[in-house]
Amino acid sequence: MLDWSALRVVLHIHREGSMAGAAKVLKVSQPTLSRQLARAEHELGCKLFDRIPGKLIASEAGLLVARQAESIERQLRGMEDTLRTIDDEMSGVIRINAPQQMFPFYLDDVIRDFQQEFPDIVLEIKISDAIQDFASGHVDVVFRAEENPKPSLWGHRVARLDFRFYAHKNLLETYGGNSKDLSEIDGIPLIVHTGVVATSEHETQKLFPKGNIVLKADSLETTATFVRAGLGVARLPTMVGEVLEDVEAIDGLFSPTSRSVWILTHKDLREVGRIRRFIDFVAERTKSSPLLTG
Repeated sequence: MLDWSALRVVLHIHREGSMAGAAKVLKVSQPTLSRQLARAEHELGCKLFDRIPGKLIASEAGLLVARQAESIERQLRGMEDTLRTIDDEMSGVIRINAPQQMFPFYLDDVIRDFQQEFPDIVLEIKISDAIQDFASGHVDVVFRAEENPKPSLWGHRVARLDFRFYAHKNLLETYGGNSKDLSEIDGIPLIVHTGVVATSEHETQKLFPKGNIVLKADSLETTATFVRAGLGVARLPTMVGEVLEDVEAIDGLFSPTSRSVWILTHKDLREVGRIRRFIDFVAERTKSSPLLTG
């Protein structure tokens, strides 16, 4: 039977896709890691990885072992977090992943108030539209735009992510004022966001068939900056567009795109005091916000 050290070897080779990557994460030499993998394959009597140039691909047996290792890792991490919080649950680190819609455009006040109330809790915030897997062990809390979170997750719905088309007031004046008729103007400059969560190119082209795409950005903050500079019309989340100075939503133009936003953790972590308190704090504070409810 493989012990935890052997399972970790298989898990990290699977995650990194190479011996070099796994060796770096585990802080061991590649020859040592190769011997450990060979020992695990010998003990199990089967091949765990298929070797192709520059990459290791988990076999069916390797995937099974990696999934079991992920499950054990979650359990161990949950136990360690619980033990760390026995003496003082309101201290420690909370690792947070959030899409660009949430920071820096919103939740600033919520974060400030939480840190003032719980100064011994450190919030590590990573801004990314990519879906983060709790099995990686690198995240405790996520803000996620979706309608039906997995049963393995626990949390609260904290927002309705609605979208409209926005432009700087000077640009609107240049093209005849704020009106839905702007959608029919030849050559009106358009900005499209190409991020994972809020990709807008198809919808923008559909609503502005005569417009001219002049800029594309995969950062929502960059897209918002372009709009604020008067460089074009763009679809933005209302929680972003409504706080931009001298920027207006175009009258009569509404995006059909709408998503729920949840704050979530893995159910194995929901009893960790600081994590549960943070999730409940955010849910309570966003309850009455006109930009987050709907």
